Amino acid sequence: MKIAIESNDGKTINSPFSKTRGYLICDVEDTGIRNTKHIKLQSRKNATESKNLFLGDCCTIITRGMNNANLSELKEKGVDVFVTFNTQAKDAVRAYLKERMINRPLVH
Repeated sequence: MKIAIESNDGKTINSPFSKTRGYLICDVEDTGIRNTKHIKLQSRKNATESKNLFLGDCCTIITRGMNNANLSELKEKGVDVFVTFNTQAKDAVRAYLKERMINRPLVH
């Protein structure tokens, strides 16, 4: 399962009010994070196009905040959105996985 985290530096999660310039993509399994990859968006002009290319196979997005329009659009596409107060990306993934394991089984 792949998880995308809004991150400009590949380690911390953006503030809900800052512009996302990249995403940390985490490939996870039952035992935790298998590998990660930080992807920077090329430019504001192509940000939506770039984002769609690499977020296409991610089933979850972790964020510190999101407007209702984006939240609704992602949910319509079947993407799970996890809002967290964590600032460290790996801590947020662990919190998401813990909650997911409690509420539903992890699907590969």
